[in-house]
Amino acid sequence: MKMLFGLRSKILLMTLGLLVSSISALTYLAYLRIYNEQEKEIGIRLKAIAVTSALMLDGSLHNKVRRPEDAKSPAFMKLRKILRNVKKSNNLDTEIYTFRKDGNRLRFIIMTNKKPYVGDTYQLKDRMKSALLEGKPSYSRIFRDQYGAWISAYAPIRDAKGKVVGILDIDHKLSTFTSELQEKMFWIYIFGGILFFLALWLSISLSGRLVRHVKHLRNVMEELSMGNMDVRINIRSRDEIGELAVSLERLRESLRIAMEMIEEDNE
Repeated sequence: MKMLFGLRSKILLMTLGLLVSSISALTYLAYLRIYNEQEKEIGIRLKAIAVTSALMLDGSLHNKVRRPEDAKSPAFMKLRKILRNVKKSNNLDTEIYTFRKDGNRLRFIIMTNKKPYVGDTYQLKDRMKSALLEGKPSYSRIFRDQYGAWISAYAPIRDAKGKVVGILDIDHKLSTFTSELQEKMFWIYIFGGILFFLALWLSISLSGRLVRHVKHLRNVMEELSMGNMDVRINIRSRDEIGELAVSLERLRESLRIAMEMIEEDNE
C-alpha cells in the first residue's frame, strides 16, 4: 500500500502548523502592544495640552458666555483667542471647544471655529464625566463616529474658587494612525518572516536527517532479515536515534556471533 504522507511530510506539516500559529500569535500580541502604546502616546500628549490650555482660561469669563448672541462679547473673543493660540502653537488640525453642563447634557460655550455655535447641545459622554464631575483630566480610548476615528482629551475649567464650571475638549483625528501603526509593524513583519523561513529551514534540515537515519535502519533490518549479518549500522548521533542505532548494532553483533556458533556446531 502506497503511503500518502511520509514521515518527513508529516513532520513538515506539523512544523508549518506550529510556526504559523506561533508567529501569528506573536505578531498579534506585538500589534496590540504597539497599538496601545501609540494610543497612549497620543492621549497623554492631548491631555497635557488640554490641562495647560484649561489653566489659561478664566472660569469667571467662561460663565459669562451663555447665549448665541454672547459670541460677540469681549469674554468670548478673549477666550477664543487663547484657544486659537493653543491650536496654532501645538499644530493641532482639529478645532478646540469648551462645554458647560446643562442637566443631563452639555452646551457648547467657546470654540475656535470661524462660525460660533454657542449654546448648541451635545450629548454627555461617559468619557467626559471624569473631567466634568470629578475635576480629573482624562483622555479617551480610540472611538469612532460618522466622521472618523478619534482620541479626545478633557480638562476641567475652574473659576476663582476652584469650582469646575466647564470642560475643555481637544480632539485628534486618527487619519494617519493606521499608516503610522503599519509603519511600526513593518519590522515586526520582517522579523516574523525571517523567523518563519529560518525555522522552516531548520525543520527541513532536521527532518531530512531523521528520515535518512530511519531509512538506513530500515535497510539494515531488511539485510539482517535476509541473513546478511555483515552489514553495519553507520549512525553517529547523540540522541534517541543514536541510542537506537547502538542497541541495534549490539543486536546485529549478537546475531552474527550466534549465527557463527550455529554454523560451527553444524560443521
